[in-house]
Amino acid sequence: MRTSLQKIGAMLALLLFAASTFFGQSSRKPVVTTPHFAFYSDFDTNLNDALIAAGVARRFSKPQLFHAGDEVACFDKLPQSVRLAWNRAVDYYTEIISPKEWDSDEQYLLRVQLAGFDDEIKTAEDRQFVEIAQGFRMAAAPAYKACKWAAQDEKNRKWIAGIKLQLAENEQKVAARLEQLYQSQWSNLPIPVDIVETVNWSGANSILHGSGNGHLLISTANESPYMLEVVFHESSHILMGRNAPVRMALNEAASAANFKMPGDLWHVVLFYTTGEAVRHILEEEGKPAYKPMLYGIFDRGAWPGYRSALESAWKPYVDGKQSLKEASAGLIAALQKQTPSTK
Repeated sequence: MRTSLQKIGAMLALLLFAASTFFGQSSRKPVVTTPHFAFYSDFDTNLNDALIAAGVARRFSKPQLFHAGDEVACFDKLPQSVRLAWNRAVDYYTEIISPKEWDSDEQYLLRVQLAGFDDEIKTAEDRQFVEIAQGFRMAAAPAYKACKWAAQDEKNRKWIAGIKLQLAENEQKVAARLEQLYQSQWSNLPIPVDIVETVNWSGANSILHGSGNGHLLISTANESPYMLEVVFHESSHILMGRNAPVRMALNEAASAANFKMPGDLWHVVLFYTTGEAVRHILEEEGKPAYKPMLYGIFDRGAWPGYRSALESAWKPYVDGKQSLKEASAGLIAALQKQTPSTK
């Protein structure tokens, strides 16, 4: 990864490394804390998200922050040095960070550093990479602070206020139901949740850190009525790690049936399980119109073959009418009957 941009970045990092904090950096204090979640509107994390999004936009010649939209006038009034610093930071992200997926080393290392999981940065090369990217963020910070942060922070806090109200009504019920369904207990609470503008194409993702610990990143584009489900969907990843009971039950059922399980099946099951848990609880409260997020994915034409299998074979488990083992075997059997083209 030794490109000319990285060499420039290394010099920039050395120049700026002496600063213990940079312009606009937050102290990572949660805006709202509930029994299960700590919600943040963090400057550094939002700046990183904005640079990744700007890099993606630049790569595909799409409208990008400060070059299109309401912030252009503000940006154009900034000193040339501030504008140039932002543009060079976007250059770096465009070439090195933005082309990668959110779980690639390039984006993952920045994510764990921003979340405070420094033990995940294990090598000198990784540390150098993080410091280079941090240097570019430091350079980009004045423009972001001047022309974007106040509006984004307000938007983040409005989103957090909305989820706070929904959690006040439903957090304990949903959390308890998910413990039952995933047969795994919450631990290392509260789970940190950073609210930002974009995240990526999915609008939300989660990473695991150690046993029962993780970090959620959620876009403000996830509006009501899906706010409650998206928070619990992402946190359900913590309850459904590789060796968790539901994943193990699916693996054992597939092995017993000599069936090569689709790599995305566990995620579809997670979507369905958490979505149905939220829907059931809202129905119990007299709110019957909720349609889980997975059905929107089905409606877009993705995962079409899973719908009938889930509704016939997995729903009895979610409804408390079958054991996890029975439902896992039934789901695998239902999928075996389908042709590969239907999944």
